[in-house]
Amino acid sequence: MKYLLDTCVISELIKPVPNERVLAWLQNIDEASLYLSVLTFGEIEKGIEKAVDMTRKKRLQLWVEEDLKQRFEGRIIAVDIHVATKWGETQGKVELLGKPMPTIDGLIAVSGLVHNCVVVTRNVTDMQQSTVALFNPWLGEA
Repeated sequence: MKYLLDTCVISELIKPVPNERVLAWLQNIDEASLYLSVLTFGEIEKGIEKAVDMTRKKRLQLWVEEDLKQRFEGRIIAVDIHVATKWGETQGKVELLGKPMPTIDGLIAVSGLVHNCVVVTRNVTDMQQSTVALFNPWLGEA
């Protein structure tokens, strides 16, 4: 099974006090089955740009450059024509139902659909309209 980690999941690794359930789940999964979306790198970069504490900013930059990019090399899912088309189809359907998904959450969710991944996130409510398989490690349940 493949797992696409949402930004909120991978970010637990660098929190001063990470969630124990999330860490336990990550430690018990074969890392080769873990994937990131290219959008996660964008969300992290946005956080880096907004950081006012220069020490924290530098630490985050090093984490991305010296850990994440290398650690997930070959397992970073791009937004390609298949993902974009599936997002448009899915977003159109859920908007007709009056339940639109936030754009980045929707793109990550349909990336999971297109690449046959379970999306691991705390943002289950934002992604459930996509019909992708979801797992919330904070709760320990699908």
